[in-house]
Amino acid sequence: MKTLAVLLATTLVCNAGISVALPAARNVYSQDAQASSSRGIDLKVWKGYGLTINFIPTGEKIKQVWLGDPSRFALTSNGNLCQRSTSNNDESCGTGVATVLFIRQIKPINFPSLTTSLDGSTIITIITASAEGDKHYQFQLTPASGKPSYTSLIIHPESEKPSPLRRQPILNTSRKTPQLVTTNPPVQQPKKPVTVKKPVIIAKPVTHQRTETRSNSLPPSSTNIANNSTTNPALPKLVTERNSIPRNDANALAYGLTQAVTNKEIKPYSRTWRKLQDAIRLLRRGKSQQEAISLSGVPAKLFESLINRGR
Repeated sequence: MKTLAVLLATTLVCNAGISVALPAARNVYSQDAQASSSRGIDLKVWKGYGLTINFIPTGEKIKQVWLGDPSRFALTSNGNLCQRSTSNNDESCGTGVATVLFIRQIKPINFPSLTTSLDGSTIITIITASAEGDKHYQFQLTPASGKPSYTSLIIHPESEKPSPLRRQPILNTSRKTPQLVTTNPPVQQPKKPVTVKKPVIIAKPVTHQRTETRSNSLPPSSTNIANNSTTNPALPKLVTERNSIPRNDANALAYGLTQAVTNKEIKPYSRTWRKLQDAIRLLRRGKSQQEAISLSGVPAKLFESLINRGR
C-alpha cells in the first residue's frame, strides 16, 4: 500500500506541472453580433467540447433563448432565464440572471413533427437586457467534429471597438512609384554663365531643337555643369530599391488587404474587410499578431496570408 501511495503522489506531482493549451476564443463586438446588423455570425459546436457565449464584458443579462432545431444541441446557463409572469405580461428577471450560455452537441433526437436541415445546422436566438434596452442576437450553429478552433465566443461592448482607420495611410502603403522619387529632372541652364548670341539665333532656322542651339552656344564651363547635373547616380538607385525598407506588421497587413481588394478577393466594407481594419488598427496600437487575431476575429490563415503578401 505504501508503494502504491508513493507512486500515486509522484504521478500527481508530475502532472501538476503540465499545462493544456486551450483553443483561442473568438471576440466580436455587440453591434456585429446583433440580428439587426444582418451580417450574422456562424458558430461551430465541436463534438465533445461544446461552446460558451459570454455576455459578461457587455454587462447584459440573458432573458430568453430559442433553438430553431433542438434535436442536435442542448444548452444551459450560469443563472436563471427570465420567465413571463402568469398574472400579467410583465417579464420578471430574478437575482440569478444568466450572463453565459453553454451549448453542447448531443446525439440526434427524432422529434416526430420537427424538421431538420441537411447539414444539421440551426439558428439560436438570444434576447438580452441592457442599459440601452433589449437586444436581439442570432447565431447559426453547425455541428462539427475533430479538434476545435475555438470553444468560446466573447461579446464585447461597442464602446471598446476601435475607431475606423483612415483610408489615406493604407493607400500610401502601395508599392507604386514613391511620390518623392521621380525620373531625372530636366536640366536647368545656369543663369549667369548662359550667354546667347543674337546672330546665331537669327541665322539658324527654327527647325532645329532649342536644346541643341543652347548647348552649342554655351561656354565650356557651363556645358560641363549641365552634363554633370544630368547624370545623378543616386536617383536610379532610389527607384530600383524602393522596397529596401521592410514594412511593419500593420503596413504589411494593410498592403495585403489592398491587393486582395484590387483582385476582388475581398469586398470593401464587407464583414471580413471590417475585421481586417480592426486587426490593422490593433497592430498600430502595439498589439501582437496573436492579440490582433484574437480581438478582431480574423481567421489566422487569412491573417498570415495577407501579411506575408504585404512584406
